[in-house]
Amino acid sequence: MPRLPSFLRFLALTLLAATATATALHAQTRSVNGRVRRPVSVNADSTGMGPAAGTWVTLHRVGKDTAGPIDSMRTDGQGRYRFRFTPFGSSDGVYFASTTWGGIAYFTPPLKNAEARGDDAEITVFDTTSVRFQLTVKGRHLIVGKADTTQFRTVIEVFELSNDSLRTLVATDTTSPMPTWSISVPASALDVRANEGEVSPDAFVAGPGRVSIYAPIAPGIKQVAFSYKVPSSSFPLQMRAEGGAVVFEVLLEEQQGFVTGKGFANVDPVSLEGRNFRRFLSQDVQPNAELIIELPSSGAPARNLYIAGLLVAIGLLMMVVLMRSMQRRAASRVAVEPTMRPRESDAPLHERLAQEIAALDETYAHIVEPSDTVKKAYDARRSELKGALGAALADMATRR
Repeated sequence: MPRLPSFLRFLALTLLAATATATALHAQTRSVNGRVRRPVSVNADSTGMGPAAGTWVTLHRVGKDTAGPIDSMRTDGQGRYRFRFTPFGSSDGVYFASTTWGGIAYFTPPLKNAEARGDDAEITVFDTTSVRFQLTVKGRHLIVGKADTTQFRTVIEVFELSNDSLRTLVATDTTSPMPTWSISVPASALDVRANEGEVSPDAFVAGPGRVSIYAPIAPGIKQVAFSYKVPSSSFPLQMRAEGGAVVFEVLLEEQQGFVTGKGFANVDPVSLEGRNFRRFLSQDVQPNAELIIELPSSGAPARNLYIAGLLVAIGLLMMVVLMRSMQRRAASRVAVEPTMRPRESDAPLHERLAQEIAALDETYAHIVEPSDTVKKAYDARRSELKGALGAALADMATRR
């Protein structure tokens, strides 16, 4: 009997979630009455399909205890097959049937009922082709999270790809195979990896600025999902809707974020796993249409460096003003007669220094989560001002 193909292991794990009725059916003898169909040009039914006669169909069981084929048979002249079996092993076991056509495996949904028939037991197979053709992007969903402590944002992309032909698209069987589907990602993207979906991670390849899929894509809809990280400095992020999309959705966790691009509109926000996202939507997006994702500057290092530079600049300006003031005061003591007093509008030096310390403290108090650079700049400048204030007070006491 054929063994369970290795690339079905990922699928098999997801089938374990469909065991709600397994306990009740565990001890019952169950049956599967199905058929295998394929597109035909002669004697086809109203849908253009006919029987796939003489092909092997295998019944599988997947559970936490064991996994593997438990029975197999060939379809008859009408493409029909039938299995009777008694569930065994742990109650979480999931059963499904599969067949291989043109080297590609096709399978039924999990067999939940005691008697599986009709659509539940039907398998549709297709001839294969490695001649590349355009897959339709029925849906593209792009999710941008908040910046983490390293100032990187996680981006998740989910595509619903539609093969509108009657052939399964496969990668070319050459020394340098061509992927069945490929899409660009930002040049700054790091840690690109496949997420849970209908494509095995073994068939997912990430390269500089691009990801490629080498899995077979049968007629119908297939979901592809992957994620990557981009530095916050990459925003505003310009992207291209390569291949277009029937529906293009962008979710931004930053509440001040915005998407600009032809057709994109801000619609009602959504919540995912307790996180709130702004939602931007566009329909019938043309191939290679451009969009820009704009986010507020949340890079704390850049903001703190700016604030630190501002503090240093203010500090230098204060020092220049103080030095000039002290020079003018010293010159006035020499050039003017002893009976002359400073204008009453000129506050004493020690008072001006105290005011500058208070202004510096107020500026620092308004900085949210200052970095070490900002703290050091603040401490250094305050220490200088306090030293100058002490010297001014000492000078005033001496002159008295």
